[in-house]
Amino acid sequence: MIALFPVFLVYQQNIHLVLLQGLILPILIILSIAIALWYGLKIILKNTIKSALLSSFYTFLFFSYGHVFTIIESNFIQESLIPTHVILLISYTACVVLGTYCIVKTNQKLNDTTKIVNVMSIAAIVFVFFNIGIHDFENSYNSLQEENSNPIVLGNDLRNTPDIYYIIMDEYAPLRTLERYYDYDNSDFVKFLEEKGFYVTKNSHSNYAQTSTSLASTLNMKYLNYLSDIVGESKDHGILYQMLDNNLVMKSFKSAGYQIYSFDSGAWSTRSLNIADENLCSKNQNVDFRTFYQLKQTSILRSLDMFIKEPTSRIFHQEHRDRILCQFDEITKIKQGIEEPIFVFMHVLSPHDPFVFGPNGEEVDYEYTFGPTGEPVSLTSSEGIKAYRDQVTYVSKLLQQTIDKLIENSDSPPIIILQSDTGPSIDFADTTNEAHYIGRMSIINAYYFPDGKYDLLYHDITPVNSFRAVFDSQFQTNNGLLKDKLFFSTYEKLFTFIEITDSVIVR
Repeated sequence: MIALFPVFLVYQQNIHLVLLQGLILPILIILSIAIALWYGLKIILKNTIKSALLSSFYTFLFFSYGHVFTIIESNFIQESLIPTHVILLISYTACVVLGTYCIVKTNQKLNDTTKIVNVMSIAAIVFVFFNIGIHDFENSYNSLQEENSNPIVLGNDLRNTPDIYYIIMDEYAPLRTLERYYDYDNSDFVKFLEEKGFYVTKNSHSNYAQTSTSLASTLNMKYLNYLSDIVGESKDHGILYQMLDNNLVMKSFKSAGYQIYSFDSGAWSTRSLNIADENLCSKNQNVDFRTFYQLKQTSILRSLDMFIKEPTSRIFHQEHRDRILCQFDEITKIKQGIEEPIFVFMHVLSPHDPFVFGPNGEEVDYEYTFGPTGEPVSLTSSEGIKAYRDQVTYVSKLLQQTIDKLIENSDSPPIIILQSDTGPSIDFADTTNEAHYIGRMSIINAYYFPDGKYDLLYHDITPVNSFRAVFDSQFQTNNGLLKDKLFFSTYEKLFTFIEITDSVIVR
């Protein structure tokens, strides 16, 4: 029980981000170690109760270390000649020695002590599950699953239905933003798209400021402001994950006979979509390194930060590079041997940080990209601008190669939508800053239709209307377009939407 408690506590504290399948491997590992420890002590001591108490005692000390460290660092330690880790390691060593001696040497029966420990362990687990249950009850949105129950009926003959590729480049800035805030000329890439026959918007913005809200809105072809009344000020992404898992766009294409393909982006919102027939590039789908990191930070392994910071940084760095390269490699191969039309959704976490590519795809020093937390490192303004420009340069090359292959290797011309979910964060801390609004909401937005008819498109179209335009112009439906509106919200107040349409869009 004590061995399981740290895992479920991490889940409870990060429930708005962590998927349940990410707990399976850490549970198995920790349980295996705990059982092995108990069995080894049992062999040595030849006493089942003492070995059980010692293994519980060691497990408690092991996983309490990080919490004690955080409390001390946050509340007590200002300046000290002796590092907190040193103080704690000495204290914990003393506890281990003293506790072991007392348990091993005692002649008293320990049945009552064992019962007390069991009761406390069960109570701790029950408490955590109670909190998880309350969260699940408060954030149960089953009614939303019924909203998209009726897919849109496509008007085209399925035999003449084009393949569709929906490519989302995370925080890819449009031409104007790159010129104004990054001193970067991306006109060659825009020219490439136009020469290929794309309609490239010149004044497009995302409807929402966060990835999950933006994509949920786009793929369900509606605004999300009604969620404020349902969710309140919660930052829980669960309702948005449900909307993505059951989104109207993919459901409609699937009902028309399309095969649905998605990619593991590395972001919780788009790691795996249940509606997809296959989720690609998901080598570590059930392994969440950040869960492991959180467990490591609660344990005595946190003390290793004094000496070693490289392994986790390197793991996250290489995993991120490999996933992005896998996405661009696999998207051009999906259609091989498939007769049915396909809908492909590829969310790429780039040029969003971490910055793992140089301008030609070369390796960037992993210590420059990820910290030991698994989060992107903080760069100075000038460093961040350069790193972002370099990554834009490289992913633009990958996009050109990919688009060339998708068009040239298709038996019939496909539909391609290239968008960013949001723009990059510019002075994100100041949510009233005009530059931030413009930078965060301005996106690249480009469309390739087989017939070249872009009558329903216009230069300030927003993503909520993207698939409305696709369905109406390419599949003879009659959804109509919504009035384009922009809503800002922060990560901490995800569903507190502030309309900023007039502040950002220059018509």
